[in-house]
Amino acid sequence: MNTTTTTTTTTEGRHMPDCWRNFHDALRAGSDRVLLYGVPGTGKTTAGIKYGTNNRNAYRLTCTSDMTDERLTGFWKRVKDGYAYHEGLGILAWREGARLVVDEIDKASGDVLGTLLNLLDSPESAQWRNDDTGEILTPSVGFSAVATTNVEDLRDLPEALLDRFPIAIRIDTPHPDALDRLPENLRHMASQLCDRPEGERASLRAFLEFARISPVLGIESSARMVFRNMADEIIEALLVAQVTQ
Repeated sequence: MNTTTTTTTTTEGRHMPDCWRNFHDALRAGSDRVLLYGVPGTGKTTAGIKYGTNNRNAYRLTCTSDMTDERLTGFWKRVKDGYAYHEGLGILAWREGARLVVDEIDKASGDVLGTLLNLLDSPESAQWRNDDTGEILTPSVGFSAVATTNVEDLRDLPEALLDRFPIAIRIDTPHPDALDRLPENLRHMASQLCDRPEGERASLRAFLEFARISPVLGIESSARMVFRNMADEIIEALLVAQVTQ
């Protein structure tokens, strides 16, 4: 279970993997456009929602291949007494100067991609007009965006989209705060197994589920349910750890 993840000791004395240290440093320095990419199940979305928002709201949008840009800008919805307008998450984040977290941004295409490029443009250039009301909006002070994707090669993303994110950080290990949700005996293993070739990795979500059910079902049954083809390796590692404690 070798890993190439490096760590840096923070000023608080806590060991922080370099990828997450870079993320926190970027936000602390004032960056308001950050792209987090790499293997799934490392806490990228949670980090975008939780950190560096300066106590402002964070709105999460998950891109899909069939979504429309109404999710970003707004739409009319039938209600009991007629219709009501629901502002989209992108415009809502603009209006409030809040954080927009765009998950699976690699799946954005067509009108959605075009609207995202506008919303994520530099404050001097970004502008959106509501065709129903004529209102013209620009991003309020404080607006920021964190995008996430599981792609490994940034060349798989449109060049114009990459240009909106001057800082792109490959996340190769779970955030320490996320690992703290696991029992101590699972944290190191979860950190090591997240960044292996596809089919040989286990995400933080898998370890959280294993931690949930193993006290009831036992290590072996739980591992075979959750980790499948990797179960034998994980069972052996846990049993060896028990013996050497």
